[in-house]
Amino acid sequence: MFLRAGILITVFALSLITLPAYARLDILGIWQVLYPDSNAVDIGGSGCQICHQSAMGNEPWNAYGWGIRERIHSGFTIEQSIRFVGGEDPDGNNVESIDEISNDFQPGWTAGNNNTIYCESVMAMNPCNGSATLPNQPPPDPLPESTALDFPLAVNNPIPDAILGSATILDLVEVANNFNAPVKAVKAPGIDGSLFVVEQTGKIFRVDLSTGQKTSFLNVSNRLVDINSGYDERGLLGLEFHPDYANNGLFYTYQSEPVRTVDDNNVDFTVANPNHRAFITEHKASDPSCNSSISEKKDLLIIDQPEANHNGGDLAFDQNGYLYISLGDGGGANDRGDGHGVRGNGRDKASPLGAILRIDPLGSNSQNTKYGIPNSNPFVGQSGVDEIYAYGFRNPYRISFDKNTDELYAADVGQNKIEEIDFVTIGGNYGWNWKEGSFAFYSSNSSGTYVSNVDHPGQPNDLIDPIGEYGRQDGIAVTGGYVYRGSTIGDKNGDYIFGDFSGPSIQTATGRIFSLDVTNGDIEEFGLANNINGYITAFGQDADNELYVLVNDQFTPSGQQGRLMKLVETGNTVSPPVSIGESAQCPPSEGLCFPIKAVSGNISLICL
Repeated sequence: MFLRAGILITVFALSLITLPAYARLDILGIWQVLYPDSNAVDIGGSGCQICHQSAMGNEPWNAYGWGIRERIHSGFTIEQSIRFVGGEDPDGNNVESIDEISNDFQPGWTAGNNNTIYCESVMAMNPCNGSATLPNQPPPDPLPESTALDFPLAVNNPIPDAILGSATILDLVEVANNFNAPVKAVKAPGIDGSLFVVEQTGKIFRVDLSTGQKTSFLNVSNRLVDINSGYDERGLLGLEFHPDYANNGLFYTYQSEPVRTVDDNNVDFTVANPNHRAFITEHKASDPSCNSSISEKKDLLIIDQPEANHNGGDLAFDQNGYLYISLGDGGGANDRGDGHGVRGNGRDKASPLGAILRIDPLGSNSQNTKYGIPNSNPFVGQSGVDEIYAYGFRNPYRISFDKNTDELYAADVGQNKIEEIDFVTIGGNYGWNWKEGSFAFYSSNSSGTYVSNVDHPGQPNDLIDPIGEYGRQDGIAVTGGYVYRGSTIGDKNGDYIFGDFSGPSIQTATGRIFSLDVTNGDIEEFGLANNINGYITAFGQDADNELYVLVNDQFTPSGQQGRLMKLVETGNTVSPPVSIGESAQCPPSEGLCFPIKAVSGNISLICL
């Protein structure tokens, strides 16, 4: 269970063997605090779905409730008990109990005289007549909900025709190369002519866009978790500069750091047995024009992450100076498991995971006093994390603002079927794990995971569908981009330009680039004059609102095969940078790289 540091919710692991009914209700009351939407009409009376003793909240227990009782008696918390027993199917309908709970059904009873009920001999009213069990019994009458959950049929090819052809042909002009696992390209306000390229393994380079020259800017590799060179979604994932960076020198990073005892008392959102911790850190450059040194840093926000994947990890500023932070659902699969609660972090406004947060990095009214929380955030003074701006996301890997309208867009990586682009509004619920894209998402022991046209029982009616989506036949992981406001791609101004990490096959990756008409949801694929032949990891936008794409020939965070490419429409081709030498405005620095042009015309970087 995700808990805000400093707020103690005690879950009593009590033995139920000798507890009278009123003490048992205390435990159920704690459960109701943890899971307020678990469909209990009255903790102490009729409709007690939580206790699963009977519809009236008295003895006997069904197989499901008895299993929970036994786990609690063994010292486990309520959440651990419900999740463990939830993986079973005591009512024999081929649906795990946790799926029935998640869909507002009461598990544990079967129709007809087929139930074994469990009793405590010490209870004054004991329908088992002193025995431990009573077999071949009907379910209690009445039950608050149906006892069975019949999952709907799957839609095997939900979006067959999302991708249209485009007459626009793009050239990809290489600007710089020799990057190790590049994941982000960012411009700094007031520092024109450069992009800052983030390497997942901890380094940031400033790239002169006219020469391709790389200058070392920051190295936080010593703070990161040990990155698995075979595959990893952790690392240095986000970078964003304050809108007034040219004057104040402030910039911000998102990085995955180990679980360290020294940090335990400073974690803002905790979870039991985290895999790692997400740090949102403020840095200050002593000379923003040159970025010659970083004079100080401050960790604004620390969030425990249950698993290694689905970190989100992007940062973006709006025009009001508020910082937005994208966070995945905590990892694993289906938004289930330790650290995900019973229903999943994406559904839970009490968890910062599966959400986009909004903070004022220059404020101080947060609980830890290191940042501010805008009073206009949707859950300030209400149920939910005050920092949340919108929620219901699986893994919003990249977010960005339209430079003309200051409207927020998110690219949310899907589970198995659908990739989506969302237009993000304040307080919005984007559906995960009720939905994947615009379709209902189902996960069960018998059927695996799939999508359907049939909504879940009890599904909220305010879920927001994506403005663009495509199926796995067109790609496997959306890589978010920008609403285009440049001039070199003539007919796409106002469209959202983005890519897919590898296209349909991760084994033979040929990253694809698309445009989304944000007014009607049409997605077109650009023709490419020179194929990418690699994995698209991010897009960048320069001071003129022209777009760049980061491509990595490696699937893994290893090697030096990353490239920064500029997108231009064929006919508007920009010559590749060929100048050699350090930028005139900055002195030589560690990590200096020089572009070398071969006779063949190929450009390579030699780094000192």
